[in-house]
Amino acid sequence: MNSNSDNLISASLSKQSLTYRPNQGEVSFEVTVNNDSDRFANFQLEIIAAGEIRNLNYRWYRLEPEVAVAQPHGSSTKFQVFIFNTPIPGFVGTINLSVKIFSPQLARERRLILRLEIERDNKPIIISVELPIRTFQVYPGNVIDIPVRVRNQGQVASNVLLLFKGIDPSWVTNSAERRFTLNANSQTELSFRCEPPSVVQAPSLNYLFIAEATSNNSYPANAEGNLEVLPVGYINFSTPQNKQRIPSRRPWLPDWKSNSASYELLFKNVSNIGQEISVQIQGRDWRKCTFKKFPKIANLNLGETVKVILDVQTKRPWVGIGKTLFFEAKAELSDQRLGSTDPATQSLELEVLPIIPLWLLLAILALLAVLLAFLFKQEAIAHTDAVNSVHISGTGTSVVSASNDCTLRFWRVRTNRLEPDETVGKTSQEQLLACNKLQKSKGLLAVTNEKNTVVQFVPVENDRVAVALDNGIIQLRRVPTGEKIAELQDPEAPGDRVFDLAFTSNSLDLYSGSGKGKVRLWSRTSINDKFEKKPNIDLENIQNLGEFPIRALALSSDNTILVISGNFNRFLILPLNKNQSNRLFKKLSLQKLENIDGRGGPLDFVFGLAFIPNSPAKILATADSAGWIAIWDLNKCKVISNSQQQIDDLNCTPIDRWQIESKTAVRALAFNEDGSLLVSGGDDGQVVVWHLTSGYQLDKTKSPKGIPIFQGSTKIRSIDVKSSQGIVVSGGEDSQVRLHHMN
Repeated sequence: MNSNSDNLISASLSKQSLTYRPNQGEVSFEVTVNNDSDRFANFQLEIIAAGEIRNLNYRWYRLEPEVAVAQPHGSSTKFQVFIFNTPIPGFVGTINLSVKIFSPQLARERRLILRLEIERDNKPIIISVELPIRTFQVYPGNVIDIPVRVRNQGQVASNVLLLFKGIDPSWVTNSAERRFTLNANSQTELSFRCEPPSVVQAPSLNYLFIAEATSNNSYPANAEGNLEVLPVGYINFSTPQNKQRIPSRRPWLPDWKSNSASYELLFKNVSNIGQEISVQIQGRDWRKCTFKKFPKIANLNLGETVKVILDVQTKRPWVGIGKTLFFEAKAELSDQRLGSTDPATQSLELEVLPIIPLWLLLAILALLAVLLAFLFKQEAIAHTDAVNSVHISGTGTSVVSASNDCTLRFWRVRTNRLEPDETVGKTSQEQLLACNKLQKSKGLLAVTNEKNTVVQFVPVENDRVAVALDNGIIQLRRVPTGEKIAELQDPEAPGDRVFDLAFTSNSLDLYSGSGKGKVRLWSRTSINDKFEKKPNIDLENIQNLGEFPIRALALSSDNTILVISGNFNRFLILPLNKNQSNRLFKKLSLQKLENIDGRGGPLDFVFGLAFIPNSPAKILATADSAGWIAIWDLNKCKVISNSQQQIDDLNCTPIDRWQIESKTAVRALAFNEDGSLLVSGGDDGQVVVWHLTSGYQLDKTKSPKGIPIFQGSTKIRSIDVKSSQGIVVSGGEDSQVRLHHMN
C-alpha cells in the first residue's frame, strides 16, 4: 500500500492474490475505500495490469459500482472488481495488478497491488501469421501483391479462415477472404492483390491492414502492416476573366460608388491530397490596391473545384484619364508532398476609370452643393449616447429604446426602417435637456435624468413600459405619452443598479436583477393595481455561492423557472411554481460553464439568456464573454442534491455549443417563435442569425458560421426579435437603433 502524507484516502483489498483460468468463469475481489478527509468526496477505481497495451475496444474487468456517490467524512465505499478476461491476450503466468483509487474532489490517489495468476486454458495456440514484408507503397490505379505466411504448429490438420482487414474490400481484387486446410507442422504463403482506385478516390495516407487467421482448434492469430498510397496529381488554377474594369461598365453619368472589382479564381484538385489554398498577391502595382479574399483559406477536397473571390479596391481619380494596373495572383498549397507542382501564377489586369469626366465636373459640383444643403436640413434622430436596451411591442408595430443619455425614445416600425413616433416629443427647451445634453424632440418618450439600463414593454397591456435606471429605481410609464405612473425602489438597497427585468406572461409579476446579486419580486393582483415589493432573494448570503453580480434574467414561457446569470461563467435556476410536486428543480440550482471549457474567472460572465417563447420545452440559450453560445434542455439536467447547503449543483450537458469567429463577448440573444432561428449580437458589432435543427442544434448545412445581417464598427448591447414580421431590432454603442430583416 502506498503512503500519503495527507492521509485523505485509506483503502484495503479483500485478497492479496487471485487465480484466473480463461473460459472457466469470472473471479472477483473487493476494495474498501475510506473517506478520511473533512468533506464530501466520491471515488473512482481503475485497474492497471503491468505490461498491458490499452485498447478501448478490449475489456477484461468490470466494476460495481463504476463510480461511487459522494460520501461524507468517515464513511466507507466498497467496490467489487470482476475479472472475466486476460489483461494481456494470450498471456499465461503471474502479473501484478495496480488498483488505482482516486477522487476528483480531493485531488488525491492511492494505489494497491494484487498478484493475478493466469492459468492456461484448454485451447492451444497453434496457428501463427507472418508478413514477410510489412510496409508497402503504391500509386493510385497500380497493383501490388501483399504476401501472407500462415503456419500450423500443431499435430493435426486445421481448417483456416484468413481475412485481410483494415482496407476497403473493393481495393482487394482477388477477395479479402481465404479458406484452406493446413496440414500439421506445415506452412503456406498466400497473397492479396490490392489496387487502389483513381486519384480522387484514393487519398494519400498510410493505411493499417491486418491479416487475421482463425481456425477450429486454435486462438486467432494476426499480423499488422502498412500500405502507403503515394501522392500524385496536381492542382489546376484558372481564372475565367483576368481583365476587369472599375466601374464594370462605362457610364455616361458619374459612378463614384464603384471602387472595387472582383475576380473569380478557380482551383480544381486533380490529386489525391486534400489541400488548404491561400492566395498571395504580387506584381508591379499590387501596393496601389487593397485585396480581400473570400474565403481567406480555401479547403480543397479530392476531386473538388472551389472558387475564391478576389475583391480588389483602389482609389479612382476624380477627373482625367483612366489607368491600368497589373498584378499577379499566386497560389500557395498547404501540403507540398506533390513536389514542385504549385499552380501557375495568374496575371491580372485592372482598368480604373475616373469618377467624373471633365465636361461634367461643374454640373456635378453644383448638384452636390444642392444635395448637401438638403441633407443638412434633415433632422437626424438618434440617441446621444450608447443604447443599452431595445424592446419590440407585443403587436410588433412599435419599439422603445433606453440609453445612457437619460432618455427613452419611441419608434414606429415601417417596412425597411424605424421612424420616430411623431405623436410623442417634449416641446419646451428645458424638457429637451437630458444628462446635460440637448436632445431632439421628435420621438422623445421621456427624460429620466438618470442613465437607463433596461426597458421592457409590459405584457398584455403594451401601452406601458418599465424602465430600470442606473440608481436602482424602476419606473412605469405610459405609452405614448411618457407619463410616469409608478416608481419602484428597494428601500433595503438604494442605488443598487438593475441590469435586467423579466415580466411573467400575465404581467402580474415583475422580477429585477441587480449588480449586487439581489433578485427582487414585485407583484400585483390585477393589471389595474400597483406593484408591491415581495421579499428579496439575496444571492450574496447564499452559502458557497460567493459574489454573484446579476447580468441577465430569463423566464420560461410557463413562468415556472427563472434563470439568472452572472460571473465565473455560471447561471442559476430558480423554481417559481412551488405547488408542482413533480418538478425537477426543488430549490435554487447552480450550473458552472467552467466544467465545460475550463473558464470561470471573475470577469467571465454569462451575458445573454433566452428561452424559446410560447413553448412547453424548456430550451435555454446562453452566451458569454468569450463568444460561446450554448443550447440547453433544462429538463435533462441532473440535479446533484446537497441537503446541507442552500443550493444544489447541476450537471447539465448542452445540446450544442459553438464559438463565434471573433471570440468576443456575445451580449444579447433572442429566439424566433418556433425555435428554428437564434439571433445574437455582441462586441464584434455583428447581428447574426443562426439556423437550428429540429433538435435545437446548430444547422451546419445552412449556417455553420451564422448569417450576419448587420456589421457595425461598435459593440451591440441589445437585440429583440419579432419573428411573425421577420424583423430584428438592435441597439449599441454608436447611439443608433436599427431595424434588420431576418430573411
